[in-house]
Amino acid sequence: MRRFNGGIITSETVEPSKAQKRNYYLIVLSMVSMFVTTSTIYMVFPLFFEEYGMSGTRIGVLISIGTFAGIVSSIIAGKYSDSHGRKPILFAGVTLYAVVFFLFAFADKSFTTFAVLRFLEGFAFYMTPVAITTMVADIFPPKQRGKAMSLYTMSNGVGQLVGPLLAGLFLESTSYSTYFLACGAFVSVSAVMIFLLVKETRPDHVKEHHKIRARHGVNLKTLGSDIKSLGKYAAIFFVAVLIYRTGNTMVNPFFSLYLKELNIDLSSMSYLFAVRALMTLTFAPITGYALDRWGRKPTFLIGMLLLVATMLGYRNVTDYNSVLVIRALESISNAVLQTTTRTYAADLMRPEIRGFGMGLYMTIVDESSTMGALVGGWIKDAFSFSTIFVIGAVTAALCFVITFLGVPEPSTLEKLQEEQRRAIAKD
Repeated sequence: MRRFNGGIITSETVEPSKAQKRNYYLIVLSMVSMFVTTSTIYMVFPLFFEEYGMSGTRIGVLISIGTFAGIVSSIIAGKYSDSHGRKPILFAGVTLYAVVFFLFAFADKSFTTFAVLRFLEGFAFYMTPVAITTMVADIFPPKQRGKAMSLYTMSNGVGQLVGPLLAGLFLESTSYSTYFLACGAFVSVSAVMIFLLVKETRPDHVKEHHKIRARHGVNLKTLGSDIKSLGKYAAIFFVAVLIYRTGNTMVNPFFSLYLKELNIDLSSMSYLFAVRALMTLTFAPITGYALDRWGRKPTFLIGMLLLVATMLGYRNVTDYNSVLVIRALESISNAVLQTTTRTYAADLMRPEIRGFGMGLYMTIVDESSTMGALVGGWIKDAFSFSTIFVIGAVTAALCFVITFLGVPEPSTLEKLQEEQRRAIAKD
């Protein structure tokens, strides 16, 4: 049965055409070269900043500046992707991201310069997942959305596999400046592909809705209406994600420093970062199948339990082999949660505000990353990595409880969808 919205058939139950599927494959393909470079950020930047005299606290500040910029850009990207289209947002983000890599190669190596460039980099990067996840929801109905979102996650996995391996070998034989130049050139490939090959996906009824909204302009009333119409379940889910991500992002920015503390060299580190890619490529499609077959909520909860176990496991490792096992299990949980949280969030929103909603979701993710990097850097200097892992386990457990008790399976939310339609009718 097709669902109608104001007399217009939406894409929520309509099978995508071959042209639409081909467009999505081009979107995913265009992002691979970008993901190859972005997958090395947490591996390379802490070591790069440390080489130029930055303490753990300052490294945390620099990492958090990039994610703080994403708080701003995610909201802007979400709002403008609804009102002006998904493709312009995606192209602008990727293009600016490429430029920043070139600036890292040539600019002064001071804390102030690093801070400015990290802000620009974060502002650019965090525009892209807002556009892409919204495009997935534009093209595919809920029954196919899990598998489609897993393909996007897999493209990230390809980058995670190739990027760290190349970066480790690359940096052992050349300089950081050459590395940044290579990254800038590679990301530029993504920008060219998006400009020439990718088509706009914003549905016609979304365009019409925002033409009407444009007459009233963007103000606190319309912004408040958009937030309110997301619904209470989306709000609860966002809070749960904020808590889990805050703990988890205390770990990620400092993982290469943790490995260095265990006397693991850069070449070996690259394999530990690449194993995440192998797990992503293996388990993202399995997750997509599970999401569409058994639902979003049970898949999410399983992934969260595994994350709790791996955070506690890191506290007991002492050598490369034991780190490799825990890293592999953590990477499985990451593949599950990365695909599931995006799909779960998209399903809790109606199409007319999905760009804004995904922008707000990414803002929550970015804000948690900012807080995690800031607090994680301080905890590393004041306490130990063991404390960071305990906090990561506790926050993941809290997320599990909140989601289990407060967020239903999206397929059961027909009543919520009706409430959202009534809310938009009042605008």
